[in-house]
Amino acid sequence: MNDVMKWSTIAAVAGLGSVFAAQAHADYPSFEPRGRMHVDAAFHDKDDVDISDRFLNRRARIGVSGSLDPRWSFIIEYDFAENGTSASDVYIRRALPLGAVTVGQFKVPMGLNELTSSNNITFIERAANSNAIVDARRLGIGYHIDEGDIHFRTMAYGRAIGDDDDTSDGDDMNLGLAGRLVFAPRINGQLFHIGGSIAYEDRRDQNTVRYRERPESRPGNVRLIDTGNITDADSTLKYGLELAYQFGPFSAEAEYLSVKVDRDENRNPTLDGYHVQASYVLTGESRGYRGGNFRGITPARAGGAWEVAARYSNIDLNDAGLEGGEQRNITLGVNYYATANIRFMFNYIFVDVKDSGVMLTQDDEQIVVGDEKPRIALMRAQYSF
Repeated sequence: MNDVMKWSTIAAVAGLGSVFAAQAHADYPSFEPRGRMHVDAAFHDKDDVDISDRFLNRRARIGVSGSLDPRWSFIIEYDFAENGTSASDVYIRRALPLGAVTVGQFKVPMGLNELTSSNNITFIERAANSNAIVDARRLGIGYHIDEGDIHFRTMAYGRAIGDDDDTSDGDDMNLGLAGRLVFAPRINGQLFHIGGSIAYEDRRDQNTVRYRERPESRPGNVRLIDTGNITDADSTLKYGLELAYQFGPFSAEAEYLSVKVDRDENRNPTLDGYHVQASYVLTGESRGYRGGNFRGITPARAGGAWEVAARYSNIDLNDAGLEGGEQRNITLGVNYYATANIRFMFNYIFVDVKDSGVMLTQDDEQIVVGDEKPRIALMRAQYSF
């Protein structure tokens, strides 16, 4: 998007805010600005592949949310990070006697790690299995209900906002259906989270898919595992299993995700991965939890809150003739919460890539990744409102 369109979009969002602000004396419509800024820096102890040390404006979102009347609410939010503009949540929601219906662009209901807000995830990036397999935001219609310990989400969806190039010539977009069910009782102050999700997508005319991932760090912008384009894909079937536990300042989660690609003329690959992680808030605060997802940490004292964490993740993109590679990461993290809305993070990532057939250009030469073991020091400063 060029600069004129970019700044026009920003002006439109700001203008919408001013219109609602002018009506602040009335109960409806109500208006509340929202946004976030995540700035990263990464430094690499390289192996054979050259990965650049860089700063990155990871997210720069601005938007509005509010209510149109007691039953209808909305969100409009766009991301302006790093010279690009993309839609985040853009939807309208209708409250029902039981649950609510949402129409627009929002997250496909799959995966605990994916559905936890980027403001609240324990590590700077989500685990590789989540990033590589789970769909993020799509246009569609969904229903959700939260009743006691039960949390249910379902969604029928198509493409994402901005992904219309492949349908501009008359081709049909892909169509999917997903659902997630979570049972999360609290027993003697302990939270037990058990969940599962499934997503089926008919690729229709969009019969090329691709699965790839960075080493859980964005600034270097290098993908060491990548299936390349998987052609003649008829459909995909994804499923996930998730467990989590929380008691006071301690929390842990484990998640398995898998995708099977049904192809017309070739073998059908199944790609999968998992992660396990744990964290402990040294200053005693507890992580929030609502609607089947973890929330953030609010410091109990003026000096802020400190958290330590560790994660192991695995993603395997080798199957049925594909040589996308296998990546195993160990991440150690320290987080400082200055306030509920300001956080500073540090991750040290031990990356172990094996059997990757990915081709990269380095010093004007083509190289195969093969086996690779970089180390990454990754930092973030973030705020949200």
